[in-house]
Amino acid sequence: MSRQLKLLLFLLGLVVLFLFLQERFGEDMFYIKEKDETQEQPEESIDTTENTQETREIPEDTTEYLEINTPSGGNIHVNVEVADDDLEIMDGLSNRELLGDYDGMWFVFKEDVKNPFWMPNMKFPLDIIFVDSQGYIVDIIKQAQPCVTVDNCPNLFPDSEYRYVLEVNGNFCELNGIVEGSSIVQHIN
Repeated sequence: MSRQLKLLLFLLGLVVLFLFLQERFGEDMFYIKEKDETQEQPEESIDTTENTQETREIPEDTTEYLEINTPSGGNIHVNVEVADDDLEIMDGLSNRELLGDYDGMWFVFKEDVKNPFWMPNMKFPLDIIFVDSQGYIVDIIKQAQPCVTVDNCPNLFPDSEYRYVLEVNGNFCELNGIVEGSSIVQHIN
């Protein structure tokens, strides 16, 4: 028997075994249980206060999201796309037609920075939320307007150094009571 045939038979056997196990044990075989909210928060968790008010549920298939804890006790869930390399950070949300009501982009920097942001090739206003390495919001630029041209696109400077930035739809912070000093807990794989 040739090696290729042996490999093919082996792979076929694995597929049959997988199908058998799935049939025997059902969907629960590969189900990963969601984190129990009463368990201790991971190291990335900053806020230790208990928030009982929840303003939005997370879809079951969403694995990357943030929880923003507001001073009023609200716990806002934001589904995020992570930008953690230079190209993703540079592109950001440029050329996007829209952003879901509770969706955003989470920019991750390797160290604290105080670089400006700008809005080239954007199609809608954003709230730009600057977060320190401890997970606290240190500055918010509300309703940042898209640039008409790249040549006349102003730099938007935060007041403080930051490690992370969350971009969400314009007016998001106002609608959800998010202010400087609010904390953010990351649920990023």
